[in-house]
Amino acid sequence: MSAPVQQRWPSPEDERWGDRLRVRLAVEHGVPAPVAEEAAEEARLACRESGRPAEELFGPADEHAAEVARERVPVERRAAVDLDGGSPRDRWTLCLLGAGWGGSLGGVLLLVTQGWTTPVTPAALAVLAATAAGWTGAAWGVLERRDGRLERGWAWAAAGAAGVVAGAAAADALRDRPALGELPVPLVLLASAALVVAGLKLPQRPAALDARAATGDPGEWFERLAGVLRGRFHLTRGDVRDRVEEARGYWRDSGSAHPRDEFGAPEVHALRLVEGSDEPRRRRSRMKAWFYGALTLYWGTTVVDTALGEGFGGELLWRAAAVALTASLLVGAWRGSRASAPAAGS
Repeated sequence: MSAPVQQRWPSPEDERWGDRLRVRLAVEHGVPAPVAEEAAEEARLACRESGRPAEELFGPADEHAAEVARERVPVERRAAVDLDGGSPRDRWTLCLLGAGWGGSLGGVLLLVTQGWTTPVTPAALAVLAATAAGWTGAAWGVLERRDGRLERGWAWAAAGAAGVVAGAAAADALRDRPALGELPVPLVLLASAALVVAGLKLPQRPAALDARAATGDPGEWFERLAGVLRGRFHLTRGDVRDRVEEARGYWRDSGSAHPRDEFGAPEVHALRLVEGSDEPRRRRSRMKAWFYGALTLYWGTTVVDTALGEGFGGELLWRAAAVALTASLLVGAWRGSRASAPAAGS
């Protein structure tokens, strides 16, 4: 049954605008569903009453989502998460979802290249362990860095890299060992789907500000400010140094006992320093573009090597698909680094 006329958007374009608004509020800004629905409903009613398109009334959906988040979500809550609305408390969710989606892709590739069953070898298990270690180190490292914990981020990345190296060495040492048995490929797909469901159902704890930095000595407060500006908002070292020194000088001139008395929590002050600027998102997109560019170059090299060595076949097809995927991600990231974006941290 179709929705009543009074509950519809005036046009399909407005409806798409409203859908994008809901998605941006939920995914990018972490706005609770009732608040997002309320904002979308207010926009829909305004469109119907005025007879004007949503974009004409409120601007692009992405920008309006940032404005709604600023107005309706407390600054402390917005300051506790990164540009994607995440925090280190989401690490298990991220790992489960990443493992699930990666396993699903791997299961499809096994189904295409191996059929309904695949041999389980010690070398393959070592590769699987190396992949898990690398993914965990990368995911946890990124979350720690975005939380402003740069040293922790590098430590997790190093641990993941060490796991990959160890796993690769073990796989090379075990490559001549016979298979341990046969694994049904549909079981891989079912296990991957279970991981995705578990990740989606995992209880989420709300992100919180670092109380220790806000109440510790002033030096720790300024260190935390620098870490958030650098790791979460991607400011250059020079910009971070200037912002921190400016805040330090203002605090000294104020005569207050602690920086929190002037600025509040360091995460809150960092957010206020960059709010209204699209540079943090542009810098993040630029970093992604470099990463996806490296992946595209790697997969492109493997495609050429496979084509010269084995010719046309299933392996060439899935490697070519990997090139197409990473290249599309590269293009999207590059466009993001060149285009205007919603206010950072909002």
